[in-house]
Amino acid sequence: MAGIGGYFQGVSVGAAQEQAAQKRANDAAEAERKKLQARIDASSERFAENEFARQGAVREIRHESQKVIERPVYRNLCVDADGVGLLDRAAATANSDDIWGLAGDTRPIAERPED
Repeated sequence: MAGIGGYFQGVSVGAAQEQAAQKRANDAAEAERKKLQARIDASSERFAENEFARQGAVREIRHESQKVIERPVYRNLCVDADGVGLLDRAAATANSDDIWGLAGDTRPIAERPED
């Protein structure tokens, strides 16, 4: 009977020792977690201070300009005669065509190579 009692006594002492070791490990982990959380909080606070200082230096600039429209925009015709001429020249230039022969070309023709 004494052997069985000793066995149960040893089991309870071993369990208590294991629980104490686990508590020490948990306490150490909690202390490390708190230390890291404090570093994170300090870093967040520094970031917030820097962001507040940066926002204080930012100015909002608004620039409004008045637009004057000389030609009507909303018409049945998409482009006027000047626009058609520009589009024709652009197409001819893109296709490497002779742009001097286009109708509506207003550029003067040079009479000498120096012109």
